[in-house]
Amino acid sequence: MSKAVIYKGYTIQPALRQLPDTGQWELNVFISWSTEEEEDCRHFYLVGRYATEDEATAHCIAYGQQIVDGKIPGSSVG
Repeated sequence: MSKAVIYKGYTIQPALRQLPDTGQWELNVFISWSTEEEEDCRHFYLVGRYATEDEATAHCIAYGQQIVDGKIPGSSVG
């Protein structure tokens, strides 16, 4: 599993999956956070395929940051 990144108090954890038939990578990301009252984690999936694990990881982190920033319609972290 790729290394998690802390962004604006949220933990963005890439969860990449290599497709056995093509060798390409697809993106899943878990975003978690905690407050004094609760801890929460949400899973997001991004449609797309990437040739390398490094490329997929970079896109995954950028996608997670866009979610945290409220720039992805229909996807939010609270």
